[in-house]
Amino acid sequence: MIGHEVEAAWGLVWRDLLRFARDRSQVLGSLARPILWLVLMGQGMRATVGGAVGLDYQHFVFGGAIVMSVLFSGMFQSVSIIWDREFGFLKEILVAPVSRVTIVLGKILSGAAVTFLQGAVTVAFAPLVGLRIGPVQAAALLGATALLSLAFTALGVVIAARMESFEGFGIISNFVVLPLYFLSGGVFPVDRVPRWMGLLIHLNPAAYGVDLLRHALGQPTVFHVAADLGVIAAFGTAMVGASLLWFRRD
Repeated sequence: MIGHEVEAAWGLVWRDLLRFARDRSQVLGSLARPILWLVLMGQGMRATVGGAVGLDYQHFVFGGAIVMSVLFSGMFQSVSIIWDREFGFLKEILVAPVSRVTIVLGKILSGAAVTFLQGAVTVAFAPLVGLRIGPVQAAALLGATALLSLAFTALGVVIAARMESFEGFGIISNFVVLPLYFLSGGVFPVDRVPRWMGLLIHLNPAAYGVDLLRHALGQPTVFHVAADLGVIAAFGTAMVGASLLWFRRD
């Protein structure tokens, strides 16, 4: 019985991995996004705010670039739920002889797997901005990326489960993703912001993700590594729980 459930979840993961590999636009996007952000944004802002961050600005935004890739990819992968609902595939899955827990976890894991691959591509661009990453740092970065991929893909599933159209999902996801990213500390240092913005940053799980990645890179951080791991794990668990609850209601 357990083996059947695992096989069903793996089928969903494999389906989305194949779809990603065959979609050239997604593959090219995963390559273009970090190049545009790290090279154009990094170079453009280096002369303006480089001295305010205490290190090379391209190095400073590297952790933020990974989180940006994970945020946008996690949301984009979740849109497949709306696509599957529109074309009836989701209904076929829901009436299959497997539990809804397996279906929801399979959708989260499938989206997280693709999101992780896109985040790993960004990690691979470290030499492009002059970052030298050893094996231990690379493992820590990939581990943090995997944790963030699960958490933010689950957030995307929660949002997609309540949406009825692609247009609505696009509007809501941008409304969620952009504040999460710009209040993460991935673009500017968080110790010089107004008090109200600092409060929002401390409540933002993406800020702990950026901070965790900077721990892995050996850069200055704001929070303790245990706080980073605890907040991200708690947020991811809450999002998975919410997605399970809403799918069961449906």
